Amino acid sequence: MTTPLRPKPHQVARASEMAAWFGGAAVPRRGQSLARLLADADAVVVAADPAVVHVRGVEHPLFFHPSMAYQRLRRLEQGEGDRLLELAGVSPGDVIFDATLGLGTDALVFAAAVGAEGRVVGLERSRVLYGLLRAVQVYGCEAHPREAALLNRVALVPGDHADWLKAQPDQSADVVYFDPMFREPVRQSAHMQPIRPVAWEAPLSREALEEAKRVARRAVIVKERPKSGIFEALGLEPDRTAGRFAYGVWRKPR
Repeated sequence: MTTPLRPKPHQVARASEMAAWFGGAAVPRRGQSLARLLADADAVVVAADPAVVHVRGVEHPLFFHPSMAYQRLRRLEQGEGDRLLELAGVSPGDVIFDATLGLGTDALVFAAAVGAEGRVVGLERSRVLYGLLRAVQVYGCEAHPREAALLNRVALVPGDHADWLKAQPDQSADVVYFDPMFREPVRQSAHMQPIRPVAWEAPLSREALEEAKRVARRAVIVKERPKSGIFEALGLEPDRTAGRFAYGVWRKPR
């Protein structure tokens, strides 16, 4: 964790505070280049609006960006539907556990849908991704103020989702959602390149899925590639058999 080359006093203070969120150490910049810093670290986080992550060997930096949530939120504001929300039957006041938070793209949409009276919990095992979202919650994001405000409705929890779900009471959420890292990327983009090296790549386990079924009052949703074989292995029914991705759905028996 460090600062820009010519840091302002608040950036120095932020670097020290953010180091704990990222699970790293605060290092004064002292004119050192990013290349020099990356020689001794897998990733370097710079305290700037609110944080930019430079990953060793990756050309493009990682920063908070709503990605497809931007368009999905606009469509919701215009009264249009959303495929994930409709499959999960999400409505105002619901409790959603997003067990693989990533950069919060789906959690932002969930937060908008459940409203202030609802609750979204976001679980993230990667300390880099958790730290980035925590920084947005605390310091905001000038580039994406609407999404930063929605992120403040999400309760961030660092750690393993399987362990966390085991500790939750039966039927304590309306929906549990998983979007694990795809075994094969659907596509590569400048924004996605730095995420994979810092993300948790283990596939969704049967044990975690069973815990999710116990915890969910209504449904468990899993996002995957339609022909990955994951849905068949986990006994889930995909909503589509072709396309870039599908949602596998388990519904609580009535």
